[in-house]
Amino acid sequence: MTTRDKRRIVLVGAGGHAKVVIEALRSSGEEPAACLDADSSLWGASLDGVRIEGGDDLLSRYAPALYGLVLGVGLPRPGPGRRALFESLRAKGYSFPPVLAASAAVSRAASVSEGAQILTRAVVHPGAVVGAGAIVNTAAVVEHDVRVGDHVHVAPGAVLCGGVELGPDAFVGAGAVVLPGVKIGAGALVAAGVTVRADVPPGGRVSP
Repeated sequence: MTTRDKRRIVLVGAGGHAKVVIEALRSSGEEPAACLDADSSLWGASLDGVRIEGGDDLLSRYAPALYGLVLGVGLPRPGPGRRALFESLRAKGYSFPPVLAASAAVSRAASVSEGAQILTRAVVHPGAVVGAGAIVNTAAVVEHDVRVGDHVHVAPGAVLCGGVELGPDAFVGAGAVVLPGVKIGAGALVAAGVTVRADVPPGGRVSP
């Protein structure tokens, strides 16, 4: 979490990914004020000690001038996708501070955009750019000069070698390795555990 943004945090989404995000926030000294989720069966419960107040309709309680939002949604949920949710809330005036787990190693020479999440033990090396709303998940490695597009998800343990480029909305599965200089197009999907040796077109799929 940046030290410049003193607004309190509300999580949008209260599933498994939200638990990981809460842990990352707490590791950097930030205690979320509340969770919101569309699933009414969760309302009134708590997620690792953070109360699930209700659905997104309760956002009016949390003025954009006082609260920033963090997406607790890892993958698209029913209804709007993760990107659409991010963009609709931005249009209402909310900001999305980046989430940087205390155990993550993020170079001062890297760029981390609004709403990006760099989670437990992830590594982001010099010259790397992580786009808006992107997730670099647990123990993933983003090597030097990699470009991670907006709303990309780099799953746990994945390795992006030097100079890799990921287009917006791409997904790289757990434990996958993308070799140096490879370009992966927008919306492409790389399955878990594979090694990607050649460019992948937009919307392409790389399977074992």
